Amino acid sequence: MRIDSLDDIRLFRQVVNSGGISAAARAVQRSKNLVSQRLLALETALGVRLADRTTRGFRLTEEGERFWQTTEALMDAAERSEAAIKSPGGVSGRVRIAVRSALAGMGLGVEIARLLNNAPRLQLQVAVVDDNADIRSKGFDLAVQSGALRDSSLVVKRLGSANYVMAATPAYLRSAGAPRSPEDLVDHECIRRLGEAPETHWALVSTTGRSRATARLGGRFECSDARLQSELIYGGFGIGLLPLAIARRGQQSGLVERVLPAWQFAPIPVWAVSPKGRLQLERVAHVVAMLERAVAALS
Repeated sequence: MRIDSLDDIRLFRQVVNSGGISAAARAVQRSKNLVSQRLLALETALGVRLADRTTRGFRLTEEGERFWQTTEALMDAAERSEAAIKSPGGVSGRVRIAVRSALAGMGLGVEIARLLNNAPRLQLQVAVVDDNADIRSKGFDLAVQSGALRDSSLVVKRLGSANYVMAATPAYLRSAGAPRSPEDLVDHECIRRLGEAPETHWALVSTTGRSRATARLGGRFECSDARLQSELIYGGFGIGLLPLAIARRGQQSGLVERVLPAWQFAPIPVWAVSPKGRLQLERVAHVVAMLERAVAALS
């Protein structure tokens, strides 16, 4: 059999993005039974089982992983074709987005400039926030969120992962001494995130992926603004987290050094979330594509 509808592929990707059939059904405002039936029809058309469904969760099979990866380019091509018909004069209109401060100022401006230069009729409003924004109450078309998602009624698209590493200036490491193991971080000025709960530990994974460590943190400074945290790192105050690409550039210029280079922060998933129907708009789709490039540049 063959696949008869792109909608079934879109629904499959929504199920994966949402983490299960029930959450996907809420996101697209359809019944759980209908979503399950369409997923089964897609599997029948392909002749393979795409996911294992249990009462505890939803997990892609090996065939499902391969299909997920290949459908990204297919859906992008379909959206470009639809956009070419809908707006022959080019993308236009206003898009309001909320972006975490960890992403703002780290290459995002370059991508925004490129997008606006290529789409002169597009208007963009960006609000920099330090927590996952309530996009409905504040009128945003979409928001960039990271980590675990709470509101399963929103439509979700994964932008990629943010990979962070520990860094400090050479001057700080000469003065305080370079830590030799994750356990040594408790004796250092660790620049920590200020949130609802105190950040007392960093969950680290080895660069080989074979080991994990929960490192207890020392330090006297907490801040909710990722940009100010970066300023403290470059100012020589202590050890903090930087996106991998930013840390590499800083290391090449001699401004910072990797700390515990055999370890890094556990990768953080980054998402674009939006009320139902917004991601299908051409102007919003263009912004999402720009955000994907910005997130990819951080890795």
